[in-house]
Amino acid sequence: MKFKKFKSNKLWRDKIVEKMEKDACNKIHWKKLDDAEFEEQLKLKLIEEAQEVHNTKTKEHLIEELADVLEVMNAICELNKIEFKEIIEAQNKKFLERGGYKERKFVTVVEFKQGSEGEKYCLADPEKYPEIID
Repeated sequence: MKFKKFKSNKLWRDKIVEKMEKDACNKIHWKKLDDAEFEEQLKLKLIEEAQEVHNTKTKEHLIEELADVLEVMNAICELNKIEFKEIIEAQNKKFLERGGYKERKFVTVVEFKQGSEGEKYCLADPEKYPEIID
């Protein structure tokens, strides 16, 4: 089975890593972060998620991204007339499906089988997931 590697170097939700590891079409390489690394990656995650809020086009997508950026949600909610309850419901749903960040799984490289959904996802955003050519 041939795989393509993509650079990730970012904090992933625990359950996403676990789900991806269970699929034979994926190889997930990660390490557990120490306190200083974890704090830095959480700050970088906040910037990433805030950028995703900025890029949203629909109310539904905005609600999902605000669930990831609770620290700034009051100001954004007021501006967009979104009820707090909608965001909390989405946050809880994501946590149940994907988990949180307690296990500090920092994914360094992912390998997806050619033609797989994972490969298509990374190829669709090469700036975010640059392909690693061995």
